[in-house]
Amino acid sequence: MLGNILLFIVSFCTFISYFPQIVKLIKSKKSRNLSIQSWFLFVVSSFSYTLYAILVSKDGMLIFETSLELLFCLMTLILTIIYKNN
Repeated sequence: MLGNILLFIVSFCTFISYFPQIVKLIKSKKSRNLSIQSWFLFVVSSFSYTLYAILVSKDGMLIFETSLELLFCLMTLILTIIYKNN
């Protein structure tokens, strides 16, 4: 029970932390100050953690959380690449 509550808190904080960056990228259409290399590493890390959740843990909540985190990291990386030259 406590583990699920803590996972929810971590998930919620992680998700809301991506939104300001994604919104700013979409509104400004500029990503000069963002590092593509860093976001690429975030994607690799999130992908690895998602694979761990699927293959080892098999915990539905953890799989859901890591998959959403991977999605947000990918969105940020893609937007950073698209708007890099603007």
